[in-house]
Amino acid sequence: MTLEVSELSVHAGAQPLVREVSFAVGAGERVGLIGESGSGKSLTASAVMGLLPEGLRASGSAKLTGTELLGAPERELSRRRGRDLAMVFQEPMTALNPLMRVGRQVAEAIRLHTRKSRRAAHEAAVALLDAVKLPDPEQLARAYPHQLSGGQRQRVVLAIALANDPALLICDEPTTALDVTVQAQVLDLILTGVAERETALLFITHDLAVVARVCTRVLVMFDGRIVEEGSTSDVLTRPRHDYTKKLLAASDLEAA
Repeated sequence: MTLEVSELSVHAGAQPLVREVSFAVGAGERVGLIGESGSGKSLTASAVMGLLPEGLRASGSAKLTGTELLGAPERELSRRRGRDLAMVFQEPMTALNPLMRVGRQVAEAIRLHTRKSRRAAHEAAVALLDAVKLPDPEQLARAYPHQLSGGQRQRVVLAIALANDPALLICDEPTTALDVTVQAQVLDLILTGVAERETALLFITHDLAVVARVCTRVLVMFDGRIVEEGSTSDVLTRPRHDYTKKLLAASDLEAA
């Protein structure tokens, strides 16, 4: 199993924000984590990544390929982030250095976890930019983030996330800020990227149409708890929990 989460809780002081969440993601599996804003989806992902905001604490267990992440020293987490697990955020500008050319940012993600030379890392970075369908990747590698469109920036972030063939990729609302056409293109790139690498995917979203397109299994989160899980087909066509039924009623999808 690539990711095993057991009784994960997140607290702000005495206030529980995520409540004893347990789930697993197998190698190459594509799992959706859905729910409305404030349900605890992003906090769950942040706890797994070791990126919880200051003042929040996590308890329980989150194991990546058998190794415990919760409570691990920051040095160990930093070594694993970008190599064994990676994340694509909703807003790419928060993940990119505005003062650094995008090709260099991709190359540095490679060099941080490999022994590639500067030249070899640059060549690999250009190849990755090409793989995520960016036009004229050699020239684009010399651009700064502000010179790119939102969809192009998100492709750069995806290239960085996939640079070292991670075992797990977490995507947190990665296409929410994009228009429908660009959204579809980025989703296709994510699917292609994880399939080629046999990377497990945890895809966080509130968009059920996106889940239907991307994920094979779904976890439904409400008030910090997972209230339903199952195959995408079963959850979206035969929901059992009242909250899941309400999500479907509020979307363009309808339960059978």
